[in-house]
Amino acid sequence: MTRHGPLSALLALLVAASPLAAQGRRRRHRPPPRATASRPVDLRLLRTERASAAASSLALPTMLPAVIRCVEQARSVDPAALATIRRVVVVSLTLGGRATAVTFDPPLLARGLSACLGDALLTWRQPGVIHPRASVFLALELRPR
Repeated sequence: MTRHGPLSALLALLVAASPLAAQGRRRRHRPPPRATASRPVDLRLLRTERASAAASSLALPTMLPAVIRCVEQARSVDPAALATIRRVVVVSLTLGGRATAVTFDPPLLARGLSACLGDALLTWRQPGVIHPRASVFLALELRPR
């Protein structure tokens, strides 16, 4: 019959001092991840019809500064109307990739915002050959500051 007492104590000491055990202890005491600040304006690609989603994704960041400028102008006029807004924006494109029409679903009620956003999104240019009745569906979300 063998004695396991001294051997198991030595084994427990080695396990407690191992690097893997130390890593496990550090993982349990990590601080929670930092919350990232959300942007007051979010413009995302939902889907496309007869247009390239990759090309639409590349054109989208070029439109964001103009959209933010329109939102800031509308907030200075009527801040209460822009509490939280979620809309689907449909940009209709021509064969050459230029925007022909911008519609909001449901319509925007803030004074001047729909006209400003419509003008800003009518400058949409998408490279590549596009079907004559192509559309890009965007999600527009405005959050309070």
